[in-house]
Amino acid sequence: MAISKKAYSTYTLLSEFHHKANVAREEDKHLEALKLMEEALIEYSRKNDNSGIAMAIADRALIYKHLFLLSSQKAFALLMKKDAQACLDIAQNFSLRELYGVAYFRLGEADMLFGDYEKAAGNYRKSLENYFGTNAEKGDFKYHLGEAVYKTGKKEEGMRLLLKGLKEIQENKDEVNDFVAHVWESGCYMRLAELLKEDNPSQAKMYLKKAQEIAESDEKLIIRRRQISELGKSF
Repeated sequence: MAISKKAYSTYTLLSEFHHKANVAREEDKHLEALKLMEEALIEYSRKNDNSGIAMAIADRALIYKHLFLLSSQKAFALLMKKDAQACLDIAQNFSLRELYGVAYFRLGEADMLFGDYEKAAGNYRKSLENYFGTNAEKGDFKYHLGEAVYKTGKKEEGMRLLLKGLKEIQENKDEVNDFVAHVWESGCYMRLAELLKEDNPSQAKMYLKKAQEIAESDEKLIIRRRQISELGKSF
């Protein structure tokens, strides 16, 4: 997930280090992103900005997710899960209810890495129940729930949620910047392609093509182009 600066403003003002860390992550420079995020955490702690600390930890969890997907090293998945839980613990301890949704979403992402789709679906549902933010981002949360539900074997319900999430992203693009909208929309198409690869190959290829078209239209979608290329090799 990539959260827009507009959505972040609901909770905290991003520090310069935090913003640079997110940019480095989206450029596939994950070790650089980790170093910058540590600087952001130090800065937030000096200011006693608990909201900033929680959000930085949530975004560090996302860096660990990418590192796991690149390396398959389980340690990164475990670090992601720890950070997701830490984000929730901080939010609950300091009554930062506006961050519950983000924390539960990260926990759902971590559960997906471990193949615990039932638990992931539960955490994704909690993320939607506690959601604060744009309708476009809510669509992103919803399609992730759809993926988890689909992988539990409830394919019809999962597909319905995936397509509903995609529609919400598309109908509310103007709430976020183009890059963020492109990340979410191409991500949903990519998940649809992956899930339907065996159940409906022709439709899967159509969704993969749509994901490719979006990724190629935005030079900033470095990670997404790599992911789509890797998925394409499996067809």
